Amino acid sequence: MNKYLIKASTILLFAIGLASCADLKHVSEFSTTSLEAVTAFETIPYNFEQSCLDGCRLENIKNLNILNDSCDCSGEQQADSISLKIYTSVYAYFDGLTKLSSNDLTTYNTEALENALSSGDFGPIQINQKQAASYSRISTVVLGAFTNAYRKNKIREYIKEGNEPVKTLLSFLDFNLSSNLSGKLDVKKEQLKSDYFEFLQNTELSAQEKREIATDYFNGIETIENLQQKFALYSETLTEISEGHQTLTENADKLSVREIQEELFRYASDIKTIVIEFKKIRTNG
Repeated sequence: MNKYLIKASTILLFAIGLASCADLKHVSEFSTTSLEAVTAFETIPYNFEQSCLDGCRLENIKNLNILNDSCDCSGEQQADSISLKIYTSVYAYFDGLTKLSSNDLTTYNTEALENALSSGDFGPIQINQKQAASYSRISTVVLGAFTNAYRKNKIREYIKEGNEPVKTLLSFLDFNLSSNLSGKLDVKKEQLKSDYFEFLQNTELSAQEKREIATDYFNGIETIENLQQKFALYSETLTEISEGHQTLTENADKLSVREIQEELFRYASDIKTIVIEFKKIRTNG
């Protein structure tokens, strides 16, 4: 009789485990899709340092100064390192959420999150106190998840604690790409237009040389606009991720409700669609 009871208990516990996994499938889908979308940051072939180099080189071309190839972009390099640091923390958060929601608590390298982020001016970007605090908070949440033996029944705390800081960091990435860097590309377009128009007014150039200059100009404009499209689509994914995570947080205590599951699956589907569009855009560089 005891053997049957033990066997029945084992089956019941196994069934409960399966049900628990099924309950979090929508969380896992949302976090996995968000993680994939966030990593598009690594594929964008443009950053603050590249913007600085482009501006410097255009100025040298305009002045026919081909011997001077030195450009001081140290401030922009610092800005890129800060952006990468913020991106790394966002990546770690969603990677952690993916592992928790799929009950995959393997060893996790948290070394990249152990260095603090200070507020202040870093070249073309600024870090305010809220952003610095959010970075610190996300680091604490992720480190805690993988050093304090988190389990699935603790995922709600992970989501609630991470919501505000991760949204702040997503907003930071969004602004620096879709507004800050994209704005620099607008300036670059105007510089190209001005410089190439000036070249085309040169009466000493042949018709063939002018055609080549015009071709270079349109290729340059196309590359810039494709980059800006990538920034715009990346911005859309970050907005969807932020809104989806807010929905997840507001319903963290009722994750098994069908309506919540469907809404998170919808966010995941929308994010996937944007990522597909993002990947279609070809850029040089």
